[in-house]
Amino acid sequence: MAYKTLTLVVTDKDVDASALEAAQGLARQNDAHLDVYCIGVDPARYEPLPAGSAAIVIESGAAEAHERAEELAKWVRATLKNAGLAYAVQSNVVPNMGLDGMISRLSRYCDLVVASQPYGKGRGPLQVSALEASLFGTGAPILVIPPASQTDYSRPFERVVVAWNESDEAFAAIRKALPVLQAADRVDVVMVDPPSHSPERSDPGGAICVMLARHGIKAEVSILSRTLPRVSEVMTRFANDRDADLIVMGAYGHSRMREAILGGATRDMLEGAELPLLMAH
Repeated sequence: MAYKTLTLVVTDKDVDASALEAAQGLARQNDAHLDVYCIGVDPARYEPLPAGSAAIVIESGAAEAHERAEELAKWVRATLKNAGLAYAVQSNVVPNMGLDGMISRLSRYCDLVVASQPYGKGRGPLQVSALEASLFGTGAPILVIPPASQTDYSRPFERVVVAWNESDEAFAAIRKALPVLQAADRVDVVMVDPPSHSPERSDPGGAICVMLARHGIKAEVSILSRTLPRVSEVMTRFANDRDADLIVMGAYGHSRMREAILGGATRDMLEGAELPLLMAH
């Protein structure tokens, strides 16, 4: 099992530079094909416009989106020209209202989506929408790349921390991360305040470690108390203490709207992660 088709959705040169570099390294490491989709969003409005102006506004918006997509594609082709890997670059103009469906369709056949961290300087709703469209619309795992990442993506991740809370989302992430976990030197399965009513309360993390062992992965379980305000802070501190280079976790155990309003572990990690995140839903 390996990641043989990688997908990257590019929406901004500055925002996606680190993700493009990471995607190149991952493609080399896995001897994989890299598909890059350069997106220009058509900002056409759907509310009533003054008579005679609708056609002008729509045509102008589409032309700007096409120009932006072509500029991004030109940059990506120049970057990958001498990269020594198999790739394809495609420019796409997407209506603002159809962004989720378009990205889901473009990315659905890949094994792994590479995405930029969607929160932070220069990032906005477009980056969030692109990541969530891939996460919910493809079933593929998402590798989220923090800006200015110093990780060498052409080499396997050596020390991986797995966030485990017995949820379907966490289990999906572990299954889809098996190629990464099998290549790692060390895997830590971390549980933060495991539920006392769980069927696995007598041996927290034991069952998932048995499953991993049958795939040749030796994992150690750490049970942590929530000594910081957020679970994400506990996970991040543990990962830093272990000198980890990747965190694997499930995404959006709660609804996206709930996490957008009230917060949650997924939103917190996406906002503050300093390490790459391998996520699945």
